Amino acid sequence: MSNETQTSPLPLQPMHLPEPPSWLPLSWGWLALIATSLMLILVTWLVIRRNKKRQAPKITALRLLNTCTRPSEAIELLRQAAFCYYPRADIAQLTGNDWYEFLDSQIDTPRFVANQHLWQQALYSKEPIENSDELVRHCMDWVEKALPPKTRRN
Repeated sequence: MSNETQTSPLPLQPMHLPEPPSWLPLSWGWLALIATSLMLILVTWLVIRRNKKRQAPKITALRLLNTCTRPSEAIELLRQAAFCYYPRADIAQLTGNDWYEFLDSQIDTPRFVANQHLWQQALYSKEPIENSDELVRHCMDWVEKALPPKTRRN
């Protein structure tokens, strides 16, 4: 055999291949899929952002209540947390028994009216009381269970 290249006896032009298909323009199905995916991502991001904003006062109140040792500080933090979620006009006027009834109305297990005498003693006495840790824990439980409010139970 010889190393010579074979030439065609016919004078043919070299083969021209068509251009490879382009990705653009996309068909309407792909565009709809991309648009739906982007909308789903946007809605998910907005829901997560809204929930974080809604939970922020609760998380802050729980963090502050963890460092709290006196019931008077705990009940004040509880009032401030309630201001974040309930109308100010409804909460600001509540004092004494009305305040404790409001707190109990927002949770399934009432704890504040039953311990009203302990709260009064803790808030207005100069000496520390022996149940102060329990009262602070009641405030933490209220924040965990009542905030943010699911529905108004007034």
